[in-house]
Amino acid sequence: MKKVSVIIPFYSGIEWLNDAIESAISQTYSNIEIIVVNDGSTEDVSDFIKKYSSKIKYAYQDNQGAAVARNLGIKMATGEYFAFLDSDDIWLPNKLEKQINFMQKIDAKWCHTNYFYWKPESNELKVVDIGKEYGDIYRKTFVSIRIATPCVVIAREVFEEHPELEFPINYRIGQDTKLWQAISKYYPIALINEPLTKVRLRSDNTYKQTIKIIQLKSNEFKSTYLDPNVPFFSKLRNFIFYLYGFIFKLPSNSNKELLAKCFVAIPYFLGRIYVNLISLSNKKYKDFII
Repeated sequence: MKKVSVIIPFYSGIEWLNDAIESAISQTYSNIEIIVVNDGSTEDVSDFIKKYSSKIKYAYQDNQGAAVARNLGIKMATGEYFAFLDSDDIWLPNKLEKQINFMQKIDAKWCHTNYFYWKPESNELKVVDIGKEYGDIYRKTFVSIRIATPCVVIAREVFEEHPELEFPINYRIGQDTKLWQAISKYYPIALINEPLTKVRLRSDNTYKQTIKIIQLKSNEFKSTYLDPNVPFFSKLRNFIFYLYGFIFKLPSNSNKELLAKCFVAIPYFLGRIYVNLISLSNKKYKDFII
């Protein structure tokens, strides 16, 4: 049984971190190591360390963001597979067992699973539709991809064969998608289309997210419009966001965010059509989904 390194960045919500750790410890796949990287949290973690010191590897760094924390976790990892879990999310008990078995069966270098959006206050669960997110997803990653970081497992050899791969530290939003984009250039992704992770929906600062996305896509247009590797549709879509960037600027408020959501519906709808058309050519990867 090959070892899986579970990498958890942490900044806030120590009680949620306890739940995440317990969901990792409770996995039916037993050969795991758990790596927690404290990204400069100001919370008191003394009780947490006392409770789990014998069960985890623990590192502290000054606050630099989740990307830097995950990259440090990868460097600390000794497993043949790297699994990522956010400190506020929870795995179902058989998540890793199903994932590793499937990856080994089809010789996949990376894999993700379906997931629930989870409102813990009401315990409401909503399954996300990601049934087409498998195989060759490279072009999709420039437009829209629904891969949740705590659902991803990557074989160590991916990073050994391509040592330049890491979570980009110059992105505060979307750094995971940029890594998926880089990996998907070389490897098709496998999918277990079964929800095996509960992704916590948090209420804090959610009203700012759409405008942040507009600014991110606007910046992508400015940095990639001359790049021949970026699909034309992606450039066109990001140009729309670039124009939106002149209208919607931070700081934001809830009314401005609502208006931004209405504007974003147009490029979002076009993007879904585009990725669905791409998915039609994915039939040769029929073995990469269960």
